[in-house]
Amino acid sequence: MIVDLHMHTTCSDGIYSPEALTKMAVEAHLDVIAISDHDTVAAYAAPYHLNAGTRIIPAIEMSSDYEGEDVHVLGYYLDTADADLLAYCAQFKERRFRRALEIIDRCISLGYILDRGYLEKRIAEGSAIGRPHIARMLVKKGYFSDVKSVFDTLLYRGGPAYVPYHRKTIHECIDLIHHAGGIAVLAHPGLLRKVLTQVLTHPFDGIEVYHPKNEGRYEEFLEIAEQKGWYVSGGSDFHGVPGRFPEQLGVFVVEAKQVERFLNYQRN
Repeated sequence: MIVDLHMHTTCSDGIYSPEALTKMAVEAHLDVIAISDHDTVAAYAAPYHLNAGTRIIPAIEMSSDYEGEDVHVLGYYLDTADADLLAYCAQFKERRFRRALEIIDRCISLGYILDRGYLEKRIAEGSAIGRPHIARMLVKKGYFSDVKSVFDTLLYRGGPAYVPYHRKTIHECIDLIHHAGGIAVLAHPGLLRKVLTQVLTHPFDGIEVYHPKNEGRYEEFLEIAEQKGWYVSGGSDFHGVPGRFPEQLGVFVVEAKQVERFLNYQRN
């Protein structure tokens, strides 16, 4: 059995709809998946109809930070109808939209010609808008060759078009996940440069050992999980964006036996 416990849809910054993604998961012979969109569980609600050909664990990826570094907290086995969780998602969506418009305005002030009205229309229709969407707009306009170049030039933390935003603390994210009946997992620890030791002191339930950005450090993170008694998780962090690994589902997968305890979790 193979699994992928980290992927994104059009409900956040992925390319494919929840329906399309779950269909692709079945075609890739994935036995268990988790749609973990950024700060939303919209993929699990109407009007989406998820393909029933694979087991789906309801999930979210929450945004936090610690001393200037991005820290993401994955929540699994959630009650996606939990009132506090839905309130968090709604508030974050509103803040993200306001931030996107400010980023667009900064890009325009820097001389990039972008259609603010198009973005406002997308927002009014309920589309998720964030930095990756704006980056793709700039690539489509021909200003940059790829999304990474946009981030490296304009949208990195502290960059010319970057707009900071308020996020929940790590503790607050973990508490929200627990309140919704889920388990909290530290996402892609390999991306943390200076603050990993401090972040690991927070009351997570698990750690994402298997991730493309963790390669070469699996044993290190497995040892942490064993020492702390944490669940081991893993996934591809699939977005479907050209040029971002993996570009297809099924390219980076995790053996079910590697995350067996996680897969056997039973919500109380």
